[in-house]
Amino acid sequence: MTEIRALGVRAPVGVDTSRPSMARLCNWMLGGKDNYAREREIGEQLDAVAPSQRAGAWASRQFQQRAVRYLIETAGVRQFLDIGAGLPIPEPHQVNTHQAAAHLHPLPEADRPTVVYVDHDPVCIAHGRVLLETTDQSHYVRGDLLDPNLAESEAAIYLELDRPIGVLLCGVLHHIGDGLDPAAVVRGWVDAVPGGSYFLLTHQWNPGDGTRSATAAAGCQDRYLDLMGSGWYRSRAEISALFDGLHVLEPGLVVPGEWWPTGPVRKFPTIAEGLILVGVGRKP
Repeated sequence: MTEIRALGVRAPVGVDTSRPSMARLCNWMLGGKDNYAREREIGEQLDAVAPSQRAGAWASRQFQQRAVRYLIETAGVRQFLDIGAGLPIPEPHQVNTHQAAAHLHPLPEADRPTVVYVDHDPVCIAHGRVLLETTDQSHYVRGDLLDPNLAESEAAIYLELDRPIGVLLCGVLHHIGDGLDPAAVVRGWVDAVPGGSYFLLTHQWNPGDGTRSATAAAGCQDRYLDLMGSGWYRSRAEISALFDGLHVLEPGLVVPGEWWPTGPVRKFPTIAEGLILVGVGRKP
């Protein structure tokens, strides 16, 4: 059990409501209703340590939207792989990868982005197929973050593996323990996609500077590990190492509101928003 906790590896929770589910906790943070009392209790405990967990989750999701739009409009990316997609958030809250693309000016049908959502939890897959497979360009498939054998995966049915792919690793790497080497997990996916592909990463962060934010990050990590079995708040250097071998786009590794914001950066983000670092890297 100690080894499993150190690695951050757990079997999918599925329909077992006695075990807290990270997908259901994220669903609660984003305003969804596919969660239970256990996840709500954990969310409230995290809120007590680092206020505004929901604001932090939304800041991360909005970064994903901005980055996806940038890759479509500026980099010309037309296919995306969202790994660890979790539970979709029904309307009016739904903000998923293909919804972000849909906000762009209309594209010819042949030029519309393809989005493949991936998860290993059967409940997430079932919900995703109902709510996210809304067009011929969006698909929800079974897959595992720890298995980057993309060519042999179900996702490969819908992707052209000789063209650049936008890979989303958002909200998942901080649940991979040091024993599994999260930087090596990212390298496995980098090796699996062609040159010119992009990686969108988000990760929980501990500034480690003795401030209130650092104390809050340590407290949240303790609660994540005790209640969920994973959830590490890493240093900037450790998170930067996830981008090894990638060219990091400006403005670099920043808190969510500072990555190509659509409006002025708020001067005083909430504690929870300030404990996330995000970035986009390009494979040469």
